[in-house]
Amino acid sequence: MQSSTQFEQNRAQLEQAVHNTVTDPALRNAMLLNIAGMAAAMQTEIRMVDAALRTHHARNRARGLAGWILNVRECAA
Repeated sequence: MQSSTQFEQNRAQLEQAVHNTVTDPALRNAMLLNIAGMAAAMQTEIRMVDAALRTHHARNRARGLAGWILNVRECAA
């Protein structure tokens, strides 16, 4: 989470620098589009990592519960 916050802060600073220093409108728009593309890619990466971590956690949790149930059955037998 800290990395994404830092990325967003740096993205905002970069956009501000482009707005303040690039005078050619076409070049400014191209640069801002590239920055937006990087931000979108970062957000996609964050969502994919979050989904993978949730899936991993759910699998480990389910395995733990299944293992516990099997142990209870073995003890009862």
